[in-house]
Amino acid sequence: EINMEIKTKRLILRPIVPEDFDALMEIMNGRRVREVWGPAFAPEDVTQWIEKRRKGYAENGMDYLLAVNRETGEPVGQAGLLEEEMDGKPVWGIGWILGEKHQGKGYATESANALIEYAFTVMGLPEICCDIRPENEKSQAVAARLGMEKCGQFVKIYRGVEMPHDIFRLKRENWK
Repeated sequence: EINMEIKTKRLILRPIVPEDFDALMEIMNGRRVREVWGPAFAPEDVTQWIEKRRKGYAENGMDYLLAVNRETGEPVGQAGLLEEEMDGKPVWGIGWILGEKHQGKGYATESANALIEYAFTVMGLPEICCDIRPENEKSQAVAARLGMEKCGQFVKIYRGVEMPHDIFRLKRENWK
């Protein structure tokens, strides 16, 4: 069980637990999330999602975290650092998924900035990457605000569907 919290001005990022199921069902089935990820997430998909995050904590010490509003305690989305593969290469990726009613308020940028700081200062990573669907203009804008630069493209197979993704990268020496 990892016991970590990353605090930002408005959010607490903390490990996802099985009790977060209802909040994750809502987040993962928002209209814009479905536009990017495809079909709706069934209950068993969300249960597997939670298990995958917890496996990530055990194996890598980090994965998607739940982003919770510090004032209200309401989950606003997820953001995390994930050991993954992009275009056949192992990388540390950063990701964010916001609940429908919490989009457009700067939460993705705020949580991702805190995770980038964690990646570079605590984990000592030399770079961080993310992969974003070309049509996901809002996430592309977040990557730009984070100082990430587009450095490639590849096709990710997700649920048996070929999905082109742009790769963005931020090197530690170019951070801030």
